[in-house]
Amino acid sequence: MAKVTNNEIFAAARKTLEAKGYEKARLADVARALNITSAALYKHFENKEALFDETLTHWLDEVDEPMLAADMRAPEEEREQALHNWLWLLATRRREVFLAEPAMRAFYSKRLSYSDQLLSEQMMQFAKIVENIMAWDTFRHQRGIMILQTFTYLYHPFFADCWEDPLYKPLFESNWMELLPVIRGTVDSL
Repeated sequence: MAKVTNNEIFAAARKTLEAKGYEKARLADVARALNITSAALYKHFENKEALFDETLTHWLDEVDEPMLAADMRAPEEEREQALHNWLWLLATRRREVFLAEPAMRAFYSKRLSYSDQLLSEQMMQFAKIVENIMAWDTFRHQRGIMILQTFTYLYHPFFADCWEDPLYKPLFESNWMELLPVIRGTVDSL
């Protein structure tokens, strides 16, 4: 029997999710796709939930890698444009991948709906990146979170069905223009 890598297992699990959906997918389906026994697959993952959760984590790491790689503090004169570019990268990367892989997007949305966390780990990581780009370093990354929440419609899988709208880019730019006073710190205090 050939040894399989986690990457091969994750690829087979993604294909199984695409073909059957999470509810009907079984470990045996993934094992069959890999040409191994179910027992061999159980040596890697204790159950279906563990396998598909790890597959999801691996997939999200791939999806979000370009945004994580762009985590750099920008020079002061370039910060505004760097943040704009990073937010656009987030929106377009997730849009592209989530629309191309509806089964993984559906599984991710399902997992998010079961979570009791309002701010996901990814949201907090992205908030830190926003603050790093802008050199803000605010308490609990509040400004970064607020900016990400403003763009949620453009990158969160719950809204993917709306992403074919021809006004996607104008909506992004409109949100950006509304946020500029916050980003520039020119909002009048109450």
